[in-house]
Amino acid sequence: MVNKTDENKRNQSIPATGAQTGFYEIWVKGQLDESWSDWLEGLDVKLLNNGEMILSGHIGDQAALMGVLNKLYGLNLALLSVSEAGQKK
Repeated sequence: MVNKTDENKRNQSIPATGAQTGFYEIWVKGQLDESWSDWLEGLDVKLLNNGEMILSGHIGDQAALMGVLNKLYGLNLALLSVSEAGQKK
């Protein structure tokens, strides 16, 4: 019979998934000016001539990434791509 203490110990040894930090580039159709950077977790905003923008920067974990994506969704901006990239200098 397994007790609650044994179950808790077993769950603590399971590694968390999606908890990695990384540098991301998020391509979006539509544009926001740089004043939105703080609200978007401090991501850099690069506007492109074709009406798109690239948000780039360090995102702490998958929850923070989902938070940014949900904010973009709430602004009715079309997500074109999300990729983890090597940090730009």
